[in-house]
Amino acid sequence: MQLSQTLEARQQQTQRIDPRQILASEIMAWTTAELEAAVERELAENPAIETTGGDPLPFSTGGMSATNSGSSLTPTDSSHLLREESNRTPSQLAALAGEDADPLERIASHLSLRDHLRRQVGQVAEGKQVILVRYLIECVDDRGYLVAEPADIAERFRVSRAEVEQAIKALQSMDPPGVGARDLRECLILQVEYLDQTGESHPLAKRILTQCWDELVTHRDARIASRLRCSPKDVKAALTFLQKALTPFPSGIARDSLEGRSGGTSQTVRPDVIFHRTEAGFAVELTHDFEKLLIIAPLWKKLSEQPEADSDDAMRRYVRDHVERAQAFLTGIQRRGQTLRRIARFLAVEQQGYLETENRAFLRPLTRQSLAEKLKLDESVISRAVADKWVQLPNGDIMPLDGFFGNAHAVRETLVNLVASEDPANPYSDEELADMLTAQGFPLARRTVAKYRGMEKILPARLRRRVA
Repeated sequence: MQLSQTLEARQQQTQRIDPRQILASEIMAWTTAELEAAVERELAENPAIETTGGDPLPFSTGGMSATNSGSSLTPTDSSHLLREESNRTPSQLAALAGEDADPLERIASHLSLRDHLRRQVGQVAEGKQVILVRYLIECVDDRGYLVAEPADIAERFRVSRAEVEQAIKALQSMDPPGVGARDLRECLILQVEYLDQTGESHPLAKRILTQCWDELVTHRDARIASRLRCSPKDVKAALTFLQKALTPFPSGIARDSLEGRSGGTSQTVRPDVIFHRTEAGFAVELTHDFEKLLIIAPLWKKLSEQPEADSDDAMRRYVRDHVERAQAFLTGIQRRGQTLRRIARFLAVEQQGYLETENRAFLRPLTRQSLAEKLKLDESVISRAVADKWVQLPNGDIMPLDGFFGNAHAVRETLVNLVASEDPANPYSDEELADMLTAQGFPLARRTVAKYRGMEKILPARLRRRVA
């Protein structure tokens, strides 16, 4: 057998995520406080970026340099040519830099379940999973249950079902125990597993939930004892434990926990967007116009544009790296500001009735998907832009930006009115209710109607007919 070597040229197409795109996505999700801290950190560490006119930052804490104009660091300092740049992640840029003297800090609001979950994302996920977990948090309802379908999420983000399930497990590992469950059984099992880890569970608790669920919900205690081969006394003790130690609504655990930690005081939040009432309508203002605060240092920009013959390789590489890093940071900030303004201006027109009356009944139905289509943006961009952001209404009240989306209050009220007006002898099915809600401006799937019907304690059509 004769061996031979050949040289062959092939074209291969691969997909890679640009690091600048990752940074821009991270910046899009940052709150105003996080971005302020990141700006101060970047000014202190990157000499290629400075404030406009050398002016101090309006939110500077004084704990670190707010401008590089007085720094002794210059591109010609040979000691910095040998210094190794630290490999920092975008999330590390967002470390809080202390208390802020902004008067808006005095405005307080209660920390919601979603806010509590958002603060834990960095503890349970990393990389691409962060985006999925953040989206899942937005799909958690007021009870603490996950109301999104894994298949829909996988299709939306173009990932595998396994990756979505992994993100759901990350969500379910957060505090409070049971959050992110798809149904009551899963919610209780998650709580028992948490108590197992802390050594506070009952030995029969998980077995009853996993092996005898039908018997549990139909109160057949003797059947449970027979299946698990234990005494009725042990079963009774386990059922008493389940009743006292578990809750069907994880959101209640979070609320009690947060109130306990804060001593009953409200948590401080700061608005990212402010709505102003004017004679021409509602004007929109960002808390800080970050795009106008920062520029690339003219000296560094000039040095980066010099011909290669005028500088050595080490100097050119050092200058180029810092200027490119500054450009990526400023581009991400600009994109964040532009997106927030577009969303806020759209809401000022779309939700004018709510801004005028401050009555949630006037909130028009709006989803992130429909907004993305109207603004010609990706839905994931909308989700990151509104996540963990707050707005100040014309009357001074603070509310989460995502409160403008998915107006469940109006949907549920309309659903109740439809059921109240139906013929008792021929009640509407969930599919008919979905069609009627869609015609009234609330496009919902049948399973979503069933979810809202359950939340309003409305029986299915066949049982409503039987009652009538």
